[in-house]
Formats: sequence, structure tokens, C-alpha cells
Amino acid sequence: MAARVAAMRQVNPAFIPRNHLVEAALNAAVSRQDFQPFEELLDVVSRPYEDRRGLERFATPARPEESVRQTFCGT
Repeated sequence: MAARVAAMRQVNPAFIPRNHLVEAALNAAVSRQDFQPFEELLDVVSRPYEDRRGLERFATPARPEESVRQTFCGT
């Protein structure tokens, strides 16, 4: 069982850049010149396969009130 979990961790990230967290980081940077949320998000998603304690909010889906209905892509 432990071997399966380890194998899954190698191909399934614990953390992904979820829309509501990206939106919150962008809003903080643009509206308040506060880059801390961006720096924290960048740190978390830079090591997505490491299961780190205390970062559970980066691994859970958005609550209904945090849902982002429209996203923008610059590519």
C-alpha cells in the first residue's frame, strides 16, 4: 500500500494552482501591491509533489463563495 501511495505521488501533484488562489494573489498584487500571496503560491506550486504540512488550503477546492466564474489567459 505504501508503495502505491509513493508511486501515485510521483505522478499526481499534491498542489496545483487553483483558480481562486491565483485570483486572490493577482488581486492582492494589483490592488494593494501585496506580493506575499503570490510568493507563497509560487513556492507551493514550485514543489507540487511534496506533501507539506500546513498547506492544506492549497490542496482543497474553492468554497462556493471563492469560486472564480471567469478566467483570463494571456497566451
